[in-house]
Amino acid sequence: MRILFILFFSCGAGLFGQTDAAVEKAVLAANQRATQAAEARDLDGLLRFMVDTNKGSIVQDGVLSLSPADARARLEPGFRAPVKVAYHWKRQHVTVLSPTLALLVSEGETSVASPNGNFTVPFVQSAIWVLRDGEWKILHAHHSAPAAAR
Repeated sequence: MRILFILFFSCGAGLFGQTDAAVEKAVLAANQRATQAAEARDLDGLLRFMVDTNKGSIVQDGVLSLSPADARARLEPGFRAPVKVAYHWKRQHVTVLSPTLALLVSEGETSVASPNGNFTVPFVQSAIWVLRDGEWKILHAHHSAPAAAR
């Protein structure tokens, strides 16, 4: 029994080290795909990255959307606007909490080109990513821009 215990923890330590790197890479890749959906103004594509919950999907600039449906209602008008949007990530930090749970804390800028002109707004974002049915999804996200930038 003692040998199995030692073997489990010896193998597990190496496995978890590899898992942390793999989780970090997978979360950043999923975030990149979500970013691409947002830049393509594909709201359905973006919301596919959200866990279906009614306990707090996203907080954006001080407004809580409890579910992806609430987030859709809040985001949809902006996604219909005739603008081109690009997100530029300055910093992204993944903290792996378990093989199926990670925190992504980010800082970046949103560049918008519209018929009324172009502008860039800084933002910060945190997202809790969970592995569900083999896919990384956002359980909860918090996105905000400095008050002076809005």
